[in-house]
Amino acid sequence: MCYWVNSHEYKQVPCIADERICGDTVLRVEKLNEFEYVVADIWMYNSNCVFVCSTFEQRYIWLKTFLSSFTTYIEDVTVELIHKSDMEPGYYLKGYEEYPDEPGKHGYFVEKSEEGEILTAVKLGTPDCYEIVGKGYLYVPDFKTSVYLRSKGNSFTCRCVLHEEEYWRLVENIPEIE
Repeated sequence: MCYWVNSHEYKQVPCIADERICGDTVLRVEKLNEFEYVVADIWMYNSNCVFVCSTFEQRYIWLKTFLSSFTTYIEDVTVELIHKSDMEPGYYLKGYEEYPDEPGKHGYFVEKSEEGEILTAVKLGTPDCYEIVGKGYLYVPDFKTSVYLRSKGNSFTCRCVLHEEEYWRLVENIPEIE
């Protein structure tokens, strides 16, 4: 049996899955419509909590194989579990998850925004200084932004708007500091 559960709804959904995944497997999904669900992450696999011992990137890659190997879709009869990388153009998603590259760390939601540009930032030798490649520098206004940027590594992409002259400001949801 497969269940869709959120804060407003609890219902059984028709799903065909191989018996090898049927022992308390918990997926985090986003419902597109009655028969289509986008799989965002996996928490439990056969009663084992894979979340605490793997990074998001490892789970994301594993889910790609997992879904095609262990689930079957029959149009208008069963639900289709879609990996995010297999989404058709035109589907609307509320946003995306950002995860630190550490096992068992919770991610945070980044709302999909059309505001700003996706730019490449490179960490410089001075703490909290980042160059926006070919366009200037990244504005780091507070400690919360500093912690967030440090978690992204030496080179990363981010959505920014021009702040003033050659300084760019992030327009992403930044998680609270734990």
